[in-house]
Amino acid sequence: MFNKKRIEGNMKKQTKILILLLIILFFIIVGLGAYYLFFKTEKVEEPPKNEIKITNTIEEYGYNLEDRDTTYYKEKFEELKDLLNEEGFNQEEYIKLVSELFIIDLFTIDNKISRYDVGGLEFLYSDSKESFKTVAQNSIYKTVENNLDDTRNQILPVVKEVTVTNVNETTYKMPDESVVNGYAVNLTWSYEKDLGYDTSASLILIPEDKKMSVVFYKAKN
Repeated sequence: MFNKKRIEGNMKKQTKILILLLIILFFIIVGLGAYYLFFKTEKVEEPPKNEIKITNTIEEYGYNLEDRDTTYYKEKFEELKDLLNEEGFNQEEYIKLVSELFIIDLFTIDNKISRYDVGGLEFLYSDSKESFKTVAQNSIYKTVENNLDDTRNQILPVVKEVTVTNVNETTYKMPDESVVNGYAVNLTWSYEKDLGYDTSASLILIPEDKKMSVVFYKAKN
């Protein structure tokens, strides 16, 4: 009799424990359900980002070709790369190509991400980059809309053709009053669609290490 009561007691105890566990499990399920219903937000897919990839380089000179560059720019870049691979290459041809690439990249704004993504900087003299970039951001790039998500519909210029009209030897006075020898280059260019941007300018290029860099730009429109 004693054993029977003991067994019945154990069974009641186990039943109570089981019921308690079921109650706890019920509240856990209800709690998780409430969390996912009221607090868990669905993962929002991020919009595509306008990523830029370098597809070719001229390492010794620090020139890069990007996947976003136009066909015209890519053709000129390949011409520059071929020229620089020649031993004792033609200096005037080099200056012409650098000038053309600078203009193409600066005024092809359609492929730029924002007003802060100024083109042509890799062809500029190092000490002139920041000031030139600031001027460009507040002038020709001022109205460029952000295109980080690659959904911009704004119509922006694309350079169609550049013509170098002449190249002459010149001198340029540096900020420290020293005078360096360089080249003056005059150019004209056209766009796929005329939107009122510059179409002619004069440049001055001076030596910087082993390359020639643009140190001066002046529109001639």
